Amino acid sequence: MTSAGKDRSTMERQDIPLHTIPPRLKRTARPERVPTPCVQEAARDPEGFWRRVAGSGTPMVGEADAEGRRTVTFLWRGGDELADVVLAADKAAAADSYRSNRMERVPGTDVWHLTYRMHGDWRASYTVAPVPAGGGPVSPDALPEVLRIRRERALAVSEPEDRPALARWFDALAHAVPDPLARERLDARTSVVSLPEAPRSLWREGTEAPAGRVTGTQVASEHLGNTRTVTVHEPARRPPEGLPWPVVVLLDGQDWRSLPPLIDALVADGTLPPALTVLVDSLGPIARTRELACSDAFVSFLGEELLPLLARRYPVTGDPSRTAVAGQSLGGLTALYAAHRNPGRFGRVVSQSGSFWWPGVAAAGGESERMPRLLAGAGEVPERVHLSAGTDEWSLLGPNRRLHAALAERGAALGRAPGFAVLEEYRGGHDRACWHAGLPAALAFATADWER
Repeated sequence: MTSAGKDRSTMERQDIPLHTIPPRLKRTARPERVPTPCVQEAARDPEGFWRRVAGSGTPMVGEADAEGRRTVTFLWRGGDELADVVLAADKAAAADSYRSNRMERVPGTDVWHLTYRMHGDWRASYTVAPVPAGGGPVSPDALPEVLRIRRERALAVSEPEDRPALARWFDALAHAVPDPLARERLDARTSVVSLPEAPRSLWREGTEAPAGRVTGTQVASEHLGNTRTVTVHEPARRPPEGLPWPVVVLLDGQDWRSLPPLIDALVADGTLPPALTVLVDSLGPIARTRELACSDAFVSFLGEELLPLLARRYPVTGDPSRTAVAGQSLGGLTALYAAHRNPGRFGRVVSQSGSFWWPGVAAAGGESERMPRLLAGAGEVPERVHLSAGTDEWSLLGPNRRLHAALAERGAALGRAPGFAVLEEYRGGHDRACWHAGLPAALAFATADWER
């Protein structure tokens, strides 16, 4: 059996649907790599160089040129104990780009460096992988589950000549760590680079506001045959005139644990209306892939189990125009699918980097991009839809544009006013750092007419 055949069999044994593997499109252009401006300084006085860098943080960012681009220099400190240092910046690097994302070492020093020339509004999460000298391939079984599944998926759809480079990339990622000198962090494992013209990220600012109440509970589902954590955030400020709570259901809730203080601040200053925010956890990558790929059982869980459970505990609305569902990637696909399948419960949608390529053409008999076809015959469309996608998402940007066009066309046929659905394109990739920065404005659009 070939290595791709082995990976395909492994995935089938794990019950990972192959039609949820994204299309493996070759990128048409890579980030522009340019000479590092500080090499002579680092060679002349490495210790002084590191003192300066420690004071300003990383990466080092140059002035904007006539095209609005800036040099962005990533650094790592290490010596002969390292065979390689590889930068993994979201969508600026990928499994087929090991060679182009290797840092160079200033000879005779402990300074490793790599410099891109990027648009001044670029944002990305990143890690750095210092690869030990003398190390061999990493056993796939030793990789974290998410990384192991990503490796299996990549190998399952790759060409034979690409597999050695793919395996080498994932071997390097096994050593990935955050940048210790980074000015920004996404979480304990990931650093962030935001260039000066990148959209404002409210997550980096103070969030002084009356704190709401956060309650976690275990929710069992007969439709899905499992149990998951659901976290409800109830802001301190309530809807006016005794109105029931509107509801925002946010998928992949485990990724949004730090959201409530920001929501409190945005409700306090009027950016967002007072609403219950319901964080719905996923149950690991395999279950998530099954449930968030246009699963009717999952939509039934949301509409027939989760929302009624909320109604038994809180005075919540039953109005779909005051009920939103939001998600990212496959979650973004599912957010729109839930509103399509159950318009009587979900009338507002936020989809960030929605996986509208679904299903994967290689495993679905040639079919792809099903959602636009479903919308073409829909009897209803959501009242408000906010879509977003990154200009570096080469497999997603086109499907999102076509989905937006199909949504606008069907909305017009149904008499919906122009502008009910928008698509925002940002400079970045399939990246939680971009989703974090973009979520407040997306929610503000989806809930713009809710009572404040």
